[in-house]
Amino acid sequence: MISSFGWMLIAFAALTVLGFPLAFAMLLACIVYFTLSGEPMYLVAQQFFNGIDFFTIMAIPFFMLAGELMVASGTADRLLKFAQLLVGRLRGGTGYVNVLASMLFGGCSGSSIADIAALGRMQVQMMERSGFGRDFSASLTVSTSIMGAIIPPSIPIVLVGAVTGTSIGGMLIGGLVPGLLIAVAMSLAVWMTTRRQNIQRTARKTAKEAVRIAFESLPFLAMPGIILGGILSGVFTPTEASAAAVGWGFILLMAETRFKPDWQLLWRIFVRSGTLSAAVLMLTGASNVFSWVLASEQVPAMIARMIFAITENPILIFLIINLFLLIWGLFMDMLPAIFIVLPILMPLAGHLGIDPVHFGVVATFNLVIGLITPPYGTALFTGSIVLGIPIERMVRHMFPFFAAAVGVLLLITYVPETVLFLPRLLGLL
Repeated sequence: MISSFGWMLIAFAALTVLGFPLAFAMLLACIVYFTLSGEPMYLVAQQFFNGIDFFTIMAIPFFMLAGELMVASGTADRLLKFAQLLVGRLRGGTGYVNVLASMLFGGCSGSSIADIAALGRMQVQMMERSGFGRDFSASLTVSTSIMGAIIPPSIPIVLVGAVTGTSIGGMLIGGLVPGLLIAVAMSLAVWMTTRRQNIQRTARKTAKEAVRIAFESLPFLAMPGIILGGILSGVFTPTEASAAAVGWGFILLMAETRFKPDWQLLWRIFVRSGTLSAAVLMLTGASNVFSWVLASEQVPAMIARMIFAITENPILIFLIINLFLLIWGLFMDMLPAIFIVLPILMPLAGHLGIDPVHFGVVATFNLVIGLITPPYGTALFTGSIVLGIPIERMVRHMFPFFAAAVGVLLLITYVPETVLFLPRLLGLL
């Protein structure tokens, strides 16, 4: 006989296959469970609002709005020119410009999709002009976008912190070193794959041009400084830093329009960021109800027993978890894993003695890699649409960048200080 929990899983699977939005699929499946188990129905509403009724989750809509404002204010063009100024004169320099520009823009947007949408076409055109192939340029552009989802202010990290109850400030700062490591690894992959090609360097800038580009870039480079500086100095909490980022983004947008408000543009920005934020908050509340059911059915403890029956070696267990999340990224989106899987895996990390900030950053980075892995990589789909290049043509050139990302994943997995050093230094642990 099928239990109420079994019927809930069947309902969730059926609703997902039928194309219901994930939040509604989780809520309706939970209602099936509460109806059949005899649990009071008010718990659905109670746990839903408990999932979104805390101060730090306000960082999500603020960071989304800040990213939209930065895109609209011309940040992408300024940061691309600044990256060209710094590394464009190196051999194969436009490849390194691509990496650096994505890293800098990631410090403003916190999103891989925003990175591709804002920078993608310019990055590919710049690389093509210097001698890179279009398909290779597109694959690098999509691959470097993952830095936007791990470097502060990483929206996925904020979500993981909100869903699992882990320190968001600690995880944001913990994601800084992995973000820098992936930039180094991607640059090394560019060098190894293009060192024998005849790639033009960008034109040398005069001293006057260099000063002008640097000066024009400073207001936009200040965004990561405001976010990180405020958190590191203790002036801001992560949520307050997100609100400050919105204020700065609004000032930059007003300066771009010469302080003549474009009301239609502002309306589109607020509607787009508000819609995305509402969808994410719906998912957050629904996942809290779902997680409550999983906890009441002791699913995390059951999974822990299954894994410990295979091995009790923390190194092997962490490897199993990484492999599971990498495979998940091949076939499923990152958001379901954040809202469904990570609340189950986080207690397991506690049993292993793994610091929750370390585990949260590693798990987030793992799922972020899934954005660029076929057949279900969200960044791949976005890149294909924005750049007008079929996915299969980009995938042919993606292995060196995927290997670089996995190499960094293994490094931060088994060298915890790569994640924990800065949060510990700053008293965030």
